[in-house]
Amino acid sequence: MTDNESKAVMQRERMRLGQVRKAFAAGVEQLSAGSTVPLEFLAICVDYIKASMDRLHAQDQRIHDILHPHIKVDDAQGHAILENLNMRLAKSREALAKLVNARDSYRAKPTTDAPHFKTTVDAFMDVYFNILLKGQHSTLEMQDKVFDHMTWNTVAGVTQDSRIIETSLFAAVKKYAPLGADPESFKGTRPGA
Repeated sequence: MTDNESKAVMQRERMRLGQVRKAFAAGVEQLSAGSTVPLEFLAICVDYIKASMDRLHAQDQRIHDILHPHIKVDDAQGHAILENLNMRLAKSREALAKLVNARDSYRAKPTTDAPHFKTTVDAFMDVYFNILLKGQHSTLEMQDKVFDHMTWNTVAGVTQDSRIIETSLFAAVKKYAPLGADPESFKGTRPGA
């Protein structure tokens, strides 16, 4: 796979994560408004988000790990950028784990755990937008200096299995989506848009 193909797969994955995130948010809003939303839809959205975010976290961690040896000891700004990336990844992983746990609790007791589920979804979205994505381009200048054409293959970590998992989860989200929450009905934009 060429570096351009690797980047294209990463961009597609992140675009579809944005679509599923918007579909999930629409479904949660419908639920909050008193509409019936299939539990399968909410559950599979969290499955998709978890699988996609696990890949995103791993990719960003590889970016960090590849850049780290190239930061000079006296480069305070470079070290701060990488420390910030580590902090954002840690907070995102924590919020994702809480989302999965809230989904599991909601699945077990949908009538009593709906408010907690909604609160956890809101907290996850806050971390997603205001912590993880806020500095998403912070390492671009360093990447341009350090990465060569093969680096993106390593960063992307694209495998046949990763493609199959993403495709099947996206299809499941579409299958269970209530009216107004089909992920393909949302504009495919860069994450955070």
